[in-house]
Amino acid sequence: MNVVNSQLIKELNEIRILNLVKKEGTISRVELAKRTKISKVAVSDIVNRLIEAGYIAEVGKGGSTRKGGKRPTLLKLIPNNGFVVGLEIHSAFSRVAVANLQSEIVYEEIVPYEVGDTIVHVLPQIAAVIDSIFEKKPVYRKKLISIGIGVPGFIDYEKGELVFAVTLHGWVQHPLASVFSEKYKVPVVIENDVNARTYGEHLLGAGQDTDNMVCIWLGEGLGAGIIVDGNLIRGRFGSAGELGYIELGHHLANPSLIKNLYTNQHRFGSILREQHLLDTIKLKIQYDMHIEHDEVDNLTLEELLLDIHNEYSPIVREVLDEYAMLLAILCTDLIKTLNTSKIILSGKVIECSEYLLDKCRQIVHENMHNIPFQVTPIEVGALKEEGCIKGVIAMALQVIFEPLLKTKSIKKASITS
Repeated sequence: MNVVNSQLIKELNEIRILNLVKKEGTISRVELAKRTKISKVAVSDIVNRLIEAGYIAEVGKGGSTRKGGKRPTLLKLIPNNGFVVGLEIHSAFSRVAVANLQSEIVYEEIVPYEVGDTIVHVLPQIAAVIDSIFEKKPVYRKKLISIGIGVPGFIDYEKGELVFAVTLHGWVQHPLASVFSEKYKVPVVIENDVNARTYGEHLLGAGQDTDNMVCIWLGEGLGAGIIVDGNLIRGRFGSAGELGYIELGHHLANPSLIKNLYTNQHRFGSILREQHLLDTIKLKIQYDMHIEHDEVDNLTLEELLLDIHNEYSPIVREVLDEYAMLLAILCTDLIKTLNTSKIILSGKVIECSEYLLDKCRQIVHENMHNIPFQVTPIEVGALKEEGCIKGVIAMALQVIFEPLLKTKSIKKASITS
């Protein structure tokens, strides 16, 4: 069974046309060629194929030009004439979503399991939920186009499996993509979760206005996705952008500048992970305010960052100043290295704290002072918690153009193996 090798998907012309039709509602072939800068012949070929496949339709004529020329034929997406399944896999749960051609999620369900559960136990649970969805809505199965999977770790794209994953113990070098392609007889796209999030922001979120961007994810760990000239830069095993493995090294010439966060960590991923930030804030509140552990134990990161407890604000901001300094170092280095047009920050940490965002921007500006680079905007991601699932959905929709893409065959696997 063929599995789409998303590593080899470099040209976004076809998906851009489909997305533009989705975005505009109705649009002509001429306008598509003009907006995408793709030749009229190529646009016509792609459009004709989409019409033949039933994904878009001609819906009438547009207005005449000023010169009174021939009225253009308008095109419109038929959103419910095809569906994709998106899977977002984590250590303790997976998100299963069904989306139409408009990238609209029409059904979503969470599959919980225990941290440490093996791939052999988890994949049948996910498949059972998918089967249940299809039983409720047979049209989803009948018009299923493909499946997209977002997963943390390094990926062997040719085999469709993980080669390294910190949070998914026992999942490495076990069939993953092929399990679903064999069971449901559709192509499967597998991608690193941060890369998928980046792709989603590029096509559907805060990065729609640029073909050169970096999306930094701050969560259980730290990572980044990189878009250059509209292409997702993955590296050999999808590990490009693994900022968490960058060593603190010379950046810690003066550890006293991060006296709260620094506890002898060696890498950025350890010191900037979400849980460490929360633990550091709680510990400092205990010590500075002389209160018991029980009084801070139930505090959440969201309420601390959103200043719900105003009495803790000075302490929270002191720790965030340190966090912002480290985050700004990474942003500055990425700007210098990639000359990127935009940096997008994603994750609860940044989404809940305007203070952290402003502080990071300020430090980056200071770091770039007297360096001949244009100002690089730093923004918060628009897709938030739906970033990864929206990204894999967007990737799964690419297989509408499967004959135009390179594919690889991988060994078959049974859902019960």
